[in-house]
Amino acid sequence: MGVVLWTLQPLYVLTEVLIGLHASADYSFAHSTVSDLGDTACRQVRGDLLCSPWHAGMNAAFIWFGCTLALGAILFGGRYLGGRYVAGRVGVAAAVLWCISGLGSVGVGLFPVNEDPSIHGFVALPIFVAQPAALLLTAWGMRVATPRLAATTAAVALASAVGSIGFGLLVGRDVALVGAFERLALWPGYLWVSVIAISSVIGRKEDVRLNRA
Repeated sequence: MGVVLWTLQPLYVLTEVLIGLHASADYSFAHSTVSDLGDTACRQVRGDLLCSPWHAGMNAAFIWFGCTLALGAILFGGRYLGGRYVAGRVGVAAAVLWCISGLGSVGVGLFPVNEDPSIHGFVALPIFVAQPAALLLTAWGMRVATPRLAATTAAVALASAVGSIGFGLLVGRDVALVGAFERLALWPGYLWVSVIAISSVIGRKEDVRLNRA
């Protein structure tokens, strides 16, 4: 079940893009934040009037995919994280960080930025630390069992970290590309957990094949 939940995580990106395409003309994937898609009312941001008619769907997506990210880490943890492919304690730590990221997403959906900006910022902040750290620990933990996947995962973690740092420096300021950096911070994790989940299935099948041989 955990593998399935993680395999479906890329649907979050598809959902965000779909809802973003139905936002107001001033909304930009490069220059507007993801949270603006969850605004329950139109508001002025950096001189733009941002409206998200499908805001209920975006907030529901924050909650749903946050829950499934965390639940996937818990259910997946026994077999992959902290198990056969990722070294025990490192894998467990990675699973905890994935849960923190998922729970942060749930909080973002429950507290839209236009309604509760302080609480929204408080629950969103851990995501930008937890997600690249989870990717990095996952990469470190599976460097022995799956070195190629570990190296690629480390590169994804680096991209996510660059996005998080860039977003942290730009958010709240009247500057461009804040949305691009935010998506660089978040999208790699949502996409890459599916790769990790699928690779675990392939790895188990390969183990079975070798044992039978």
